[in-house]
Amino acid sequence: MAGKSKQIIDQRLVRAVSHPLRVEILEALAGDEEQSPTQIAKKLDKKLGNVSYHVNVLRECQVIELVRTRPRRGALEHFFRPVPAMQGFIQLAKSTFS
Repeated sequence: MAGKSKQIIDQRLVRAVSHPLRVEILEALAGDEEQSPTQIAKKLDKKLGNVSYHVNVLRECQVIELVRTRPRRGALEHFFRPVPAMQGFIQLAKSTFS
């Protein structure tokens, strides 16, 4: 049973890093501060729609989590951070490929 659980986690991780923009988003979120898709898009100089789509994919893969929301211009701004288990992976990947 434990092997199957590990396999599911591995599949989610593979899907999460299967697109270059998702890897960039994870790197942008690697710090201690949570960020919104708007902040990430500005930081990476990418279109907000593309970043929002890939943030949702990362959330579905359970690689990042919603931390809080705040009202902004009649809508809710969502703030995300990597799940604790991913922080170590992101730091390892950054140090390995830098």
